[in-house]
Amino acid sequence: MKRDIAGLKAGQFDLLVIGGGINGCAIARDASMRGLKTALIEKNDFACGASGNSTKIIHGGIRYLEQFNLNLVYEALHERGILLRTAPRLVRPLEFIIPVYKGDPRPLIMMRTGVFLYDMLAGRKNIHCHRSLDKSELSIFEPRITPKGLKGGVMYCDAQMDDARLCIANAVSASEEGCCISNKVEAQGFIKEHGRVAGAEVKDVLSGEAFVVRARCIVNATGAWSNKLVWADEPHAPAITRPTKGIHLIYKKLPITRAMLFSARKDKRIFFAIPWRDSTLIGTTDTDFEGSPDEVYAEKADVEYLLNEISRVFPDEKIGKDGVINTYAGLRPLMNTQGMAPWKVSREHYIKESGSGLISVVGGKYTTYRRLAEQVVDRALPVIGRGDLKKCATASKGPTHEVFTDREGGLRSRIERAVKNEMAVGLTDLLVRRLQLSMTPSRGLDVYEEAGRIMSELLGWTPAQRDLEVQSYKYEIRKNTACLS
Repeated sequence: MKRDIAGLKAGQFDLLVIGGGINGCAIARDASMRGLKTALIEKNDFACGASGNSTKIIHGGIRYLEQFNLNLVYEALHERGILLRTAPRLVRPLEFIIPVYKGDPRPLIMMRTGVFLYDMLAGRKNIHCHRSLDKSELSIFEPRITPKGLKGGVMYCDAQMDDARLCIANAVSASEEGCCISNKVEAQGFIKEHGRVAGAEVKDVLSGEAFVVRARCIVNATGAWSNKLVWADEPHAPAITRPTKGIHLIYKKLPITRAMLFSARKDKRIFFAIPWRDSTLIGTTDTDFEGSPDEVYAEKADVEYLLNEISRVFPDEKIGKDGVINTYAGLRPLMNTQGMAPWKVSREHYIKESGSGLISVVGGKYTTYRRLAEQVVDRALPVIGRGDLKKCATASKGPTHEVFTDREGGLRSRIERAVKNEMAVGLTDLLVRRLQLSMTPSRGLDVYEEAGRIMSELLGWTPAQRDLEVQSYKYEIRKNTACLS
């Protein structure tokens, strides 16, 4: 997979997808598999937004039962089953335990009823049935959680995924299906013919060159950046998204054998502690965000909130900032609903079409990305005027790209693979999303200079370009860890 600027300039496409997150990559893959001449552009890197900064679970959403959103839970559990079958190297079953303490906002009977209903909604796609645990059983499964006030709990199963690599696998698979795809290409406006969008004015971020990509239909799948393109199309249109920030901590390994779900005492939100490689992932938060989507980082208050809540469950572990390896943050592009707490806003996705024909995707869960993509392509077909195409095939065929884990092979071979096959064009793209070394105890600072030299050789960087890439990665690490000082 290589950046195809010449192809973007020369082609008249059926469909142009703007945004290289999981939704955009999945839409491009679905459309290409059906036979549409498709292009995908991303202004930064694949999975650089929410799609690479999630809780890394594929789940139905236990908490959505509390909101009586049974349709969303059912759809998500159905999609969970499809992903487990079609992407087994990237999506794997994961057991969860929910301990319930005296004073928790959700009583034990509520949690037991919830996981029972969860299993029922999953039906034949259930991984395995839940199990109710009394106090003594919980102490056997997870002996290091505090027994003080413990009333019992439940065990159930969902799935864990590698979010950035699943997104990149969809991008590569789209390319293999014929999609013309390029990262580092920014949409800046639209051209219109007879009142309809007929193309996008774009800029190659690497070269600075501006040109036009023409397409019969354009999809805005830019997530937290969606409002910008909506206003480029219709300057006076209302905002369609309400970005909310979620942060996660990569913490030193906690003494847990399974993923754990807790109810926060401060605001009753659900949060997780999940084994992640050689560490523990703790998250998430859910707060409204009004700044630039390009500058989203964890703040001290976010970190303190999660550390205070998790320390309540592990009082003997001396939980503190010195145990945090790194942090990351992303923005949920929720539907623009005002007047309710962020965590209560629906996670369902919506597809909106403007008067000029621009199709925008709003909201959605990572878990349901495949279904969202199918619905968006179905919506685009009448606009394109192609009713003769093959039906969606993504429910039976996963990403065809041979997916390597970021740990397979030596450093040079991993870098060569990322550059050649996965369109890694920057050092931060490589170390954060392809190799994910930013999540290790060293934060990648033990290899970033060597990695910069190897990438410089492969991509023909000048010494000045190499130094800039190295400094950019150091800046990224400093921004992610500034909240720990």
